[in-house]
Amino acid sequence: MYQNYNQRVHFYYCILVALKMHGLSRQAGGVRGKNNFLLKWLRNAQRNNLFAADINSEIEWLRDKIIRAGYDVDHEPMLAFVYQTAKRGSNLKVGL
Repeated sequence: MYQNYNQRVHFYYCILVALKMHGLSRQAGGVRGKNNFLLKWLRNAQRNNLFAADINSEIEWLRDKIIRAGYDVDHEPMLAFVYQTAKRGSNLKVGL
């Protein structure tokens, strides 16, 4: 269970780093470009098995959330919140 939790923290860290790097590129394209990038990144991560199999449900959930919310919604704050929350939870588990 603890390993699974750390994998999720790592996954969200990676997606935030990828988003920041994309934002620095000339092809960023605003919120719509960011969402297109996220969808492609998630699809490639799943297709290439970049993360543990447990993360596939997280990837599918995120892809569905982005598609349902529409391309004009900025998901980066939500991703950052999930990462920070998971990271704090991970730090608490270490202290136990």
